[in-house]
Amino acid sequence: MLPLSFKTSFDIEFIQSLYDRLVSHDDSLKLILRTKNGRKTDDPEKAGIGEIRNASNKQLFGMSPKEGIVHMEHAGPLQVPLFAFLKERDIHQQEVTPDIGVACLLLYVVLVAGGGLLYTTHNNVAFLYPYALACVIFVLSGLALRAYAYKPGQEKWSIPSMVLLAIGALPTAPSSLLAIPMINYLGRAKLQRRLNQGAEDAEAINT
Repeated sequence: MLPLSFKTSFDIEFIQSLYDRLVSHDDSLKLILRTKNGRKTDDPEKAGIGEIRNASNKQLFGMSPKEGIVHMEHAGPLQVPLFAFLKERDIHQQEVTPDIGVACLLLYVVLVAGGGLLYTTHNNVAFLYPYALACVIFVLSGLALRAYAYKPGQEKWSIPSMVLLAIGALPTAPSSLLAIPMINYLGRAKLQRRLNQGAEDAEAINT
């Protein structure tokens, strides 16, 4: 399943408290701390990245300097306490809007479609312009399919959505990095919807 996310700065107290809550239900969990450079550390004061991993060494929660990431498919029966903890920390009250994502996506379209037209016209390679348009269509289609994959029971479309995104994004990099805010928005919006449904619906996060 696609990961869910929320905005946050790295907070050692947050991830340590979450770990303490979850480990009371499953003592096989591991808390791994890393510096901002990615090196493992046992010193909480040096940590800038944190991960909670299950017995299969799969990450069920991660916290980077800018966001928290939730992998509910790896949480199993820990979904309920994890979900409840996030609600207690008022993650469900974060404002999530698509404004920045939409603006960046429009800029991407202008840069690739508009810039591509100017480039191909002035360099007498107009036959390449349909290729630029195709890349834009692949990126937009990938985002649309990714949004659909976040709907209950439609997780099977997550891989096809990433394939479409890759086909369109790789040839148009670095402009395609402008699609990232929209990708982030989709994950945050899905988490908000789930949190606001109530903790009693946590079991449905994988359906």
